[in-house]
Amino acid sequence: MQIKCSECQKPINIPDDKLPKDRAFTLGCPYCKAKIKVDPHPRPAEPKSDDLETSTMIVSEEDEDEELKIYDESDRIALVLDEFHKEKWVDELGKLGFKIEYAKSPEQAAHKMKFTQYHLVVLHENFGGASLDNSPLYQSLCEMPMTFRRRIFVALAGKHFKSLNNMQAFQYSVNVVVNEKDMDKISLILKKSIAENDMFYKIFKETLHELGKA
Repeated sequence: MQIKCSECQKPINIPDDKLPKDRAFTLGCPYCKAKIKVDPHPRPAEPKSDDLETSTMIVSEEDEDEELKIYDESDRIALVLDEFHKEKWVDELGKLGFKIEYAKSPEQAAHKMKFTQYHLVVLHENFGGASLDNSPLYQSLCEMPMTFRRRIFVALAGKHFKSLNNMQAFQYSVNVVVNEKDMDKISLILKKSIAENDMFYKIFKETLHELGKA
């Protein structure tokens, strides 16, 4: 899809696979930084009426347009779902070269994951005020088809985990578990666990290739 900036009039190309489906969005012009609202499917103009109900003009927070972020293919993107240690995660993931996104609620997180292929997801065990047993977001991660799930490194944080415990990580279907008391060591934990995960899937892919299944 190609649009034109309303401020500087320069054309902007947006890959079709990056477009949110059936909803308007805003993006920043890469040239002049102006905010541009885009509606891929504009609604037909409605007749004016003095009797228009004001309730039709109320937009919930969940329905508000979000700015569309366009990433390069080489970018590694992380979604942080931990309000308790958000700044620490952002700082350390930034040092590792990740582009960072957040979500205010489990619903918003699930919505974001429909449109963006995240390379890493940080999830606190009580994100959204629900335990893991009652978290649809966590359940959706666990039930995700393996062809998609193996592309996402999931870090699960909480009070009752033993950092880097592989059995707990396996039990909760994540790549690494982190105890909140070890947030000061999160840089080392991430480097070690991500490196081990990358090595595992490197060997996995090589094995599939040798078996003719890749």
